[in-house]
Order: sequence, then C-alpha cells, then structure tokens
Amino acid sequence: MRLTDILKESSIISDIKGTTKEEILTELAGQLKAAGLVKDVDSVVRIIMEREALGSTGIGDGVAIPHGKMKGPGGVLVAFGRSRQGVDFDAVDGQPAHIFFLVLAPEDSASLHLKVLSRISKILRDPSFRKKLLKLPDAHSLYESIVEEDGKL
Repeated sequence: MRLTDILKESSIISDIKGTTKEEILTELAGQLKAAGLVKDVDSVVRIIMEREALGSTGIGDGVAIPHGKMKGPGGVLVAFGRSRQGVDFDAVDGQPAHIFFLVLAPEDSASLHLKVLSRISKILRDPSFRKKLLKLPDAHSLYESIVEEDGKL
C-alpha cells in the first residue's frame, strides 16, 4: 500500500494555525470534514485525544503522527498539516512538532492501521525530506513532494 492511495491533496493544510495539540487535531479533523471524509470533527478529536492520553504521538524530529480508530470510516483516512512555528506536542525529544500526519482507521483494521503508520514513519525518516516539507510553499507542492517520496520506497 502506498500512502498516496489514501492521502488526498484536499486533506493537506500547508499552514496550520493551531498552537496547541487539541487545536492541531481540530484543524486536521476539520480538513477531513471539508474533504467530505468525516462528518463529526468533535468525535475525531475526542478519539485522538483519548489515544494521546495513553502516550504522545509526537515521535520527535519535528514530527507527530496522531492516530486513532473509530466506527464509520470505510477505510483509513489521512490528513497532513504543517506548522511553520511548531507546536508543543509532548514529543519524546521535547522539541516542537512541525509536521503532522493524522491517521484515522476503522476499529477492525489493526494491520492496515499499523502499515499506514509504518509507511509514514519511513517517508519521514530522511532529515532532508523533513526539511524540504518545511520549505515548500503550498498544499499542492507538499502533496507532490509526498507522492514523489512515497514512490521511492
């Protein structure tokens, strides 16, 4: 599975405005709603915040991959957001997160959910790619860059 099979350009926020974990999650969930992929932003945020209470999904190096499972989505949904100023996401390295991939999976999709998380982690492993994502001007160029990087794996 390729990440670009599930990430849509309409689910990308090039300049996320939130300054807290909950605001970031609300914006990302709102983008999924605007793209017609979810109906209830509050439910998505609640599910992801419940997962965050178990341990932060701020994996370090400026990256956070908030994720959760819920009834409803027909498949795995992904939203991407970039914060130029960075947000405290309780990352393991104590540094602010700038790159966010929100992953929402159906309750019965454990293996697919893990494959998507693994794929995102692989794409973001390269420090030069993470730096590139911070510099690109808009959602279209972010999407194209993610598609290109995903194709290399």
